[in-house]
Amino acid sequence: MNRNRLLRDHLLGALHPGDGTAPLFSAVVVLVSDAGESLSAEAHGLTADYVDENDIRRQGSPVTTDTLFDLASITKAFVTATALAECAGHGLLDTGLDGLRVPVSEWLPEFRLLPGVTLLGLLSHRSGLPAEWADNGPGPDAWERFRTVVPTSPAGQAHSYSCVGFIWLGLCLEAMSGRSLDRLMAARVLEPLGLRRTGYRPEDPLTGIAATEIQPGRGLVHGEVHDETAWALGGVSGNAGLFSTAGDLLTFAEMLRNGGVHRGVQVLPQAGVRLMTTAVPGPAPGNYEQAVGLRVGEPWLRALVPDGGRTAVGHGGYTGTAFGFVPGGRRAAVLLSNRVHPHRGGDERFAAFRQELMELAGSL
Repeated sequence: MNRNRLLRDHLLGALHPGDGTAPLFSAVVVLVSDAGESLSAEAHGLTADYVDENDIRRQGSPVTTDTLFDLASITKAFVTATALAECAGHGLLDTGLDGLRVPVSEWLPEFRLLPGVTLLGLLSHRSGLPAEWADNGPGPDAWERFRTVVPTSPAGQAHSYSCVGFIWLGLCLEAMSGRSLDRLMAARVLEPLGLRRTGYRPEDPLTGIAATEIQPGRGLVHGEVHDETAWALGGVSGNAGLFSTAGDLLTFAEMLRNGGVHRGVQVLPQAGVRLMTTAVPGPAPGNYEQAVGLRVGEPWLRALVPDGGRTAVGHGGYTGTAFGFVPGGRRAAVLLSNRVHPHRGGDERFAAFRQELMELAGSL
């Protein structure tokens, strides 16, 4: 059977299971490219499909490749690129990794007694900061409360994936640049790449945005960031909050695959791309290696390289998003879905779906 047909059937099987289980998502878009040329472009489902509090079924609009999705933690990849572009402007990439070992206390007074917390530690999840912000309720004092969060273990001794670390990274970038995170990202990454559909707090009509979860106190989250912490902080945060289309995300991935070049222009310095695509020496979680901001060789990423000749790099997001690419190679793939709609769950089922999808994408 045609491999594109197998990929399409895999998506439709998750969208319309025939075994009595709930759909894995209501909306899904997949793009696969080879050396920049499209191999597959699939868009299926509805932007929303749920039963409301009055037991009435509500359905959204048909999904297209232009549908916006909440990227969740893929935001961290864009924040990393922004950070490296900004650091290059300060000369911090001239010495590679060593240039990122500068203490964040240079910009954040909250860390003046914690010189072990560095830019590299934040970017590689080795800062000792907790994974999540426990006191993440919304309110006018949310940022003030967040700024009291400090490391819970010594920096550099363990790898611990930390949303808190990337929120602090966003604050550090604002202090370094004198600009808000969203404006800095637009200037450093989004505008040079022509990513007009990517950004925080989208103003698009809800008909063009995939809905996420029905949350207590919020109702159906639609057009706002799903992540509770990013939402409490106003929607612009270093850990989550970006919305994008599959096409924009693929453009970002292709830029990294091409060594930071987009349409003949060096958007991200080659030194920065090397940092994002090369494992950083030190503690790692076990099933993947940690580069600056991105993951190297996670099982679902390895599926993109069936011959094992190269290593794939990328990142995922809790809402059901993922992207991967082969640095210096040919293949790149993007998955956007709303697998938390209308309720979260099914983590193992989604992981198995993503693994098989990337195996199919790697075999096209």
